[in-house]
Amino acid sequence: MTIKKKILLSNITMLLLLLTLVLVITFYIIRVFINDYDTYEIESVNFRSEDSISVYELQSVFNNLMKMTKETGGNIKKSKYFSVISELLDKSGTLVEIKVDQMTTYRTEGYENDDIYRIACNVTDADVNNHTAVMYSDTSSFVYRTDLALDDGKVAEILLVNEKVGARELLKDNDKFQADRIRRLKDSILSISFIGTIVIIILNMVIVAMVSNSITKSLYKLKEGARMIAEGNLDFEIEDDTNDEVTEVIQTFDFMRSKLYESTMNQRRQEEHKKEMIAGISHDLRTPLTSIKGYVAGLIDGIADSPEKQQQYLTTIYNTAEEMGNLVDELFLFSKLDLDRVAFNFEKTDIVEYLSFCCDDLMFSLEKRNVVLTFTNLIKEKVYVNIDKNQFSRVLLNIADNTAKYKVNEIGRLDISVEKEEDIVRIELKDDGVGVPAHAAEKIFDSFYRNDPARTNPVSGSGLGLAIARQIIEAHDGRIYARSNVGEGLTIIIEMNIIKSGNKEGIE
Repeated sequence: MTIKKKILLSNITMLLLLLTLVLVITFYIIRVFINDYDTYEIESVNFRSEDSISVYELQSVFNNLMKMTKETGGNIKKSKYFSVISELLDKSGTLVEIKVDQMTTYRTEGYENDDIYRIACNVTDADVNNHTAVMYSDTSSFVYRTDLALDDGKVAEILLVNEKVGARELLKDNDKFQADRIRRLKDSILSISFIGTIVIIILNMVIVAMVSNSITKSLYKLKEGARMIAEGNLDFEIEDDTNDEVTEVIQTFDFMRSKLYESTMNQRRQEEHKKEMIAGISHDLRTPLTSIKGYVAGLIDGIADSPEKQQQYLTTIYNTAEEMGNLVDELFLFSKLDLDRVAFNFEKTDIVEYLSFCCDDLMFSLEKRNVVLTFTNLIKEKVYVNIDKNQFSRVLLNIADNTAKYKVNEIGRLDISVEKEEDIVRIELKDDGVGVPAHAAEKIFDSFYRNDPARTNPVSGSGLGLAIARQIIEAHDGRIYARSNVGEGLTIIIEMNIIKSGNKEGIE
């Protein structure tokens, strides 16, 4: 859940709590009024003054009369509360007459037929029988009259008359009664407000704590991650199972950390690679330099005391210097490739025709080094790729040179085949040389890598040939990799993208 939703939800919750509190207080206020004005329990009817009666108390008496009438079918004398209600009627000087289907079932003692109805008519100046419900009050009298449907389908008429109300202003009929009402109402409001306030405060604290904890917990993780990065530790992962904006920040932070870690590891590998490269250059330059110094010293010391020996020493010095020049040239090319400073001239090329031409050239040079080359075409149609012909031929030449250097038999073999698979052309160059361990197959493309870790192998070469080949192939958006086992030869695979119909013929 997002932080925005959490805050919105907490605000809605607090709003609902406040609304609930207002509704509860309103309910209790209404309940207090109803309890005072419309009480159904006879035991709760208690007059608060001996001299007068309030309209609320008369209403309570009348409501209880209706309840008793309905329960007894109009004969309220059968009710267990009759003695209580009779005492209340006598005490308040209230007259009552009850009829069921025009037959009197109860009348206040001492009054004849329709006497109470006549009193009611005199009080109201109207015929109360013409109305199903009457509630009348003046300065000294009060009249209630209603029709009530009974369970057996009959209709009961209830008439209540009191001429001792004392005042028409209802709220002032009984000061003590009104004061009690206000006190109870005030106590109810205060109690509900106090309890509601405590509940709202507690719930607010809980909600705030939950929202803040969900945010601060993630921020603490972010803080801890920043501290670890500041200490140089990048090898860790920040996990956060929440789902809000802070989580997105943490995920972005962790992505940055992983990229920084990857960059740091790459930088360290490059530094190690540079150290190995410098060591390789130092070794490969020191060896011919030592040889040159030895032969020059032999010339100076007069060891070469004949023209033939002198010519032999000078030829060796020249050839060694030539090897050093080749090493410097390859190192220069490797550096330019590494810095993307080699300009490639890509052109649309029929790969089968091109490889066939290159193999013809390589065949003669490899024959001089006792290596037999074969070419196999497994493609049945024209297939075009974008290549720089000069640079790509250097790749083939470097691989062929590697085959010649590491052959184990007197006559070595190099089998070149080409095939198509979906959108790529795969070129395989397989020899029968010494091979390398399977785990080291990818390392042969590193600069100055040789299978002999101590670099005591007498095989000559710069150690940059396959590294240069990889950089050239990658510049072609291709892929080069190797498969090998010791004693089983080495297979180098080159994969190039095929030009689809509609592509431009070349890329500059």
